[in-house]
Amino acid sequence: MEICTYSHTARIEVRYAETDQMGIVHHSVYAVWFEQARTEFFREAGASYADMEAEGFGAPVLELNVQFKGPTHYGDFVDIETTMVREDKLRIRFYYKASVNGKLCTTGSTLHCMVKNGRPTRELPASFSKFTFEEK
Repeated sequence: MEICTYSHTARIEVRYAETDQMGIVHHSVYAVWFEQARTEFFREAGASYADMEAEGFGAPVLELNVQFKGPTHYGDFVDIETTMVREDKLRIRFYYKASVNGKLCTTGSTLHCMVKNGRPTRELPASFSKFTFEEK
């Protein structure tokens, strides 16, 4: 396993449409927020998804995990810290920690398989050269 030394925190304001009848963010929203945080992770590092796709690469989601620690509500500003781990030659996992005002509300992860031109690959996009990985 290799841990990426780069991390990024995305800030998301909870919209009314993302809440349920109880005024709490609906569980389905976290998958969308994790995608937004992951996209910002790459963009802020100078390695956008668009660059990766232009090279013929993709990273489909194989698994999504979410653990709820506390609710988030309409009007909250949720900070989602994103980190990346290369689990093996084919798979990348992203870890997410969502907090409001420093209080941890949700944790989660997504597992992705690297593909090039639609086929699993051990090759990484050139844009990944912007990241430093350390052996764990």
